[in-house]
Amino acid sequence: MSKHVTNWLNLATSIAVIMGILFLGVEIRQNTEMMKSQTRDSISEKQMMFSEWVATEADLSNTLAKVNANLPLEPGERMMHAYFLAGVWREWENSYYQYQQGLFDRDEFEPRLTRWRATMRNEMVRSIWVATRQNYSPSFRVVVDSIIEDYSQTLPTDEPDEELPVP
Repeated sequence: MSKHVTNWLNLATSIAVIMGILFLGVEIRQNTEMMKSQTRDSISEKQMMFSEWVATEADLSNTLAKVNANLPLEPGERMMHAYFLAGVWREWENSYYQYQQGLFDRDEFEPRLTRWRATMRNEMVRSIWVATRQNYSPSFRVVVDSIIEDYSQTLPTDEPDEELPVP
C-alpha cells in the first residue's frame, strides 16, 4: 500500500475515533438528562404518595391536625406521627442525596428547603428529629440540624406554629 493511501486511512480512522467520542458525549448528556427526569418523577411520585396517605387515612390526618394545633397526642398517635416523619425524612434525605449528585437542580431543590424549614418549625417535629437524627446520613443531619438551629435562635417561643406542610 502506498504512503498516500496509508495517510488517508490514518486520517479516516482518526476522524472515526473523534466522531465516536463526540457521539459518546451526546449519549452521556442524554443519559444524564434522562436520569434527572427519572429522579424528579420518582421523588414527585413519593410526595404524591404521602399526600394520598394524609388525604385518605383519617387517623393520620387527625394526628397531623393535632400536631399542627399543638394538642397532646395519644401513644398510638405519637407512634404514627413518628413513623410518618421517618418516611418524610427518608424522602428528604433521598432528595438531598440526588441534589448532591447533580440529579436535582438548585431551582428544584430550593423550594424543598423552604418546606423543610416550615416543617421543622414545629416543636414536636423538632423533638422527634433530635431523638431519631442518628438514623440519617451525616451530611443530611447537618442540613436539618442547621434548620433547627436557625429556629431555636430566631423564633420566639410564644409564637404559634404554622400548619405543618405535607411532604
